[in-house]
Amino acid sequence: MTIKMACYFGWIAHDLRELLYPILVKNYVKPKIMTIIFYTFCLSNNICKFLIINYIYETITTKASATADLLNRLSYVTCDIEIREIISQFSLRIVHPPLKFYGIGFFQFGFKFLYKFITSVATVLVLILQAQVNKEKFI
Repeated sequence: MTIKMACYFGWIAHDLRELLYPILVKNYVKPKIMTIIFYTFCLSNNICKFLIINYIYETITTKASATADLLNRLSYVTCDIEIREIISQFSLRIVHPPLKFYGIGFFQFGFKFLYKFITSVATVLVLILQAQVNKEKFI
């Protein structure tokens, strides 16, 4: 999954570069409209896949946390000692190591990862566009 997220990072940065280059460069020779439409489609496809994956991870994490809270409240309701012990053991297994999805232990998938991912793509995009503008000045 981490490799897939790295590929999405590269694809989104590349699609943004190819989408913005014909718009920002005045003497661009390729047909601008077809290029813009194609890369807009590619960019929206990659962004949708990326958002869906992160939304699923965030939803699963939230539901697992809600389940742990429900089990914790359920243990106080029952009067049977054996059932309370079973619920308590199960609740401890869920609450102690909370369910989180990590990319090789470096980062946690979810909305925080989404924010950091967007800032990284924007940074790379600015660097690529600045390098392209600087290259045109020297030619």
